[in-house]
Amino acid sequence: MMPPPALKTSLRLLMTLALATALSACASMPQKTPPPSNPTPVETPASTPETLTAQRAGQLTATGHDLAAAKDYIRAAAEARGQTQVHYLMEAAQASLKGRKPRVAILLANEVLRLQHDNAELRSAALWVRAQGFMDQGQTPSAKGNLEELLTITSTPQEVRAQAMGTLATLYTQEGHELTALNFLIEGDSLLSGNDAAENHRRIRALLDSQSTAKLQNWQGRSGNPLVQEWLAVALITRQNPDPQQRQAAISAWLTAHPGHPLINFSDHNATITDTSRLNPALGSICALLPSSGPYAPLSQAITAGMKTAAQLQSGPAVRALRTTGNPSYTAVLFERGIKEGCKVFVGPWLPQDINAVAAVRKPSDPPIITLGVVPGVQQSGLYTLSLSRNVAAQQIAVQSYGAGYRRAYVLYPQDSSGAAIQADFIATWKKLGGEVGGVATYLPGHTFTNEAQRLLSGSPGQDSFVFLVTNAKNANAAVSSIRLINNSVPIFSPALLHGAALPNDARGLSGIASVDMPWIINSGQSWPQAVLLLRSTLPNASDAQWRMAAFGLDAYRIAERVLDKDTTGSLAGATGTLHFVTRNQVIRDMEWMEVENGQIVPLSGVPKPGT
Repeated sequence: MMPPPALKTSLRLLMTLALATALSACASMPQKTPPPSNPTPVETPASTPETLTAQRAGQLTATGHDLAAAKDYIRAAAEARGQTQVHYLMEAAQASLKGRKPRVAILLANEVLRLQHDNAELRSAALWVRAQGFMDQGQTPSAKGNLEELLTITSTPQEVRAQAMGTLATLYTQEGHELTALNFLIEGDSLLSGNDAAENHRRIRALLDSQSTAKLQNWQGRSGNPLVQEWLAVALITRQNPDPQQRQAAISAWLTAHPGHPLINFSDHNATITDTSRLNPALGSICALLPSSGPYAPLSQAITAGMKTAAQLQSGPAVRALRTTGNPSYTAVLFERGIKEGCKVFVGPWLPQDINAVAAVRKPSDPPIITLGVVPGVQQSGLYTLSLSRNVAAQQIAVQSYGAGYRRAYVLYPQDSSGAAIQADFIATWKKLGGEVGGVATYLPGHTFTNEAQRLLSGSPGQDSFVFLVTNAKNANAAVSSIRLINNSVPIFSPALLHGAALPNDARGLSGIASVDMPWIINSGQSWPQAVLLLRSTLPNASDAQWRMAAFGLDAYRIAERVLDKDTTGSLAGATGTLHFVTRNQVIRDMEWMEVENGQIVPLSGVPKPGT
């Protein structure tokens, strides 16, 4: 028997919509994120056409071709009925989510929820997919509602329930409802073990430490959860007893009077370190020494989140955050304090003044440091450099384009200090290689090109020439379009395209531009698929710049592991590119090239050859 006509029409419409939103165009690209809990498959006769289609979909899923699998599951659902039909729709929703098509995943999950009223397991899975889809689209209020409904279903898998509570805690913290967030963190604690439990304890402590004493006392009277009240009591005892011995004695006395409190190491409460550090001395030995104030604060948060995500996925040393304040002297104090408290390798400092301050007090026997910026003249044994700046991309354009056969560059940059520094680094590297500079001109973003810029581009560059354009997301379309009005064929290379930001809403004007950027920006799901979902939970509303910095955090952690292991040979396939240790302890990134065609990013195998 076939499905009722109305239902069949609905499924056909869903399939058409899914295909129209680029499932077919992207089907050959493997894209993965950690899979949500899957419903139990419903057996159907092996000879039926829908089962053969579903089997093929399962094979596509196993090989990472998630969007192609979603297509086949939708086809199978269109020809099936009953529970089997709903199951295929659920599979299609999950595959669409993995394939970075959250809108399609939400529509399919909606259909599962419409059709399935009495299967708690399927409803739980559909709500989970829908919540992640809303998170991917930045619709956090809708995501929050789905997560809270998911928690009311008793059959929700434990790991999904724990992750939902952690995400809700993040969302409520951002909304200023810290007590609700604290409740979710503590309620989810019993679902966790090992490093996950340790990280959850760290989050609880960080939330408590950020509150005033008066607020904690107020919360004691408002919370109806005895376990929450116990955490609050211990936090207050810690503040009232600054002496470590007195504090430990007071906590021990309180624990004796209130049995049943979770086993937590309170002996070093002020340290931002996971609780399992007392069980394994290697844990907590990677320390992030990054700014916690000013414009760098949200970027530092993202770097640290990336490092902690890598620690969780690598099952390696935990990450400890040492937060600088913009005072170089205090940064040096934090560095020395970190050594005393067990840091074995530091990621950061980042700012030049902090790098100088730490380098001035660091002794040869002190732990190694991976700085995130470059300060000329600062070189020490054990001091490594992983630069986060666009200047690195500018230098790479020079090296790779010269290697591809280009010999003349025309430089165009905006009149600001950042643009001037980037073009200067490019020109210095380009000339050192033997390249010729055909001309240099500035432009004022948002205005018509100057006569100087028009003269620069109005000639007839040879096939071995290109334009080196410094721009950002806001002005990229206008700048490229202005160049094309003057010269329609000259290649345009731009360092770290749009600084890792999303493309403009209408990026058709960028067609023909070529650039280098990190794999994470081109396709996060391929660079480190397991990290995507974890980071979206930790940074649900991350800006484009934060998303970029999270990738640097992932790589900085793995570099720190290499440094700890004294393994600085070979290369590392990272989220930001292929990483190499080179002379003077520098870490160089081989980024990937891409072009923009019809508003879409297209990865390239290398720099476009001259004359192509």
